[in-house]
Amino acid sequence: MDAIISYTRKVPIWKIILGIGFILLSIYAILFISILNGIVFMIMSFFLIKTDGSEINLESKTYRKTYSFLGIKTGKWEPLPKVEYITVFATTEDITVRALSAETTNSKDVILLNIFYDRNKKFTAYSTTNLKDAFDVASHIANALLIDLLDATKKGDYRWVDKDVLREKGEVLYTD
Repeated sequence: MDAIISYTRKVPIWKIILGIGFILLSIYAILFISILNGIVFMIMSFFLIKTDGSEINLESKTYRKTYSFLGIKTGKWEPLPKVEYITVFATTEDITVRALSAETTNSKDVILLNIFYDRNKKFTAYSTTNLKDAFDVASHIANALLIDLLDATKKGDYRWVDKDVLREKGEVLYTD
């Protein structure tokens, strides 16, 4: 499995389309109108398309909070803080689409891997919609960092997972 685990928050497709439109408009403005107008449109596209996330390098035990624009990630690598445990957490992501006079919100199920440190601080390390994939990656991170794994996929029924059994048999067994 990879040494670098990456998570990037998804940008809605309508924002990507609008952002690319502003990029094209900024190029046109720079060439035919004025540089100032082109810069304004470029800044607007940046705020529409940019997103955030995180990356963990399990070999060097470093992480960074990332900012991404058109697939280009930036962020400063820092040593991992004293990590306490990792959770596999089931939740929903809301996607809101707005038109001139209407708005709709769609929800989809997603599974997040959150790494907790310094008591209650956390960052999201990975996102997926596949439960087996979530536990495979969580087990990999937990084994690499020598931390515990908490199954928080069922509301109100959080349980510690036996990582060794999960790795060997591919099934979730809990510790008492």
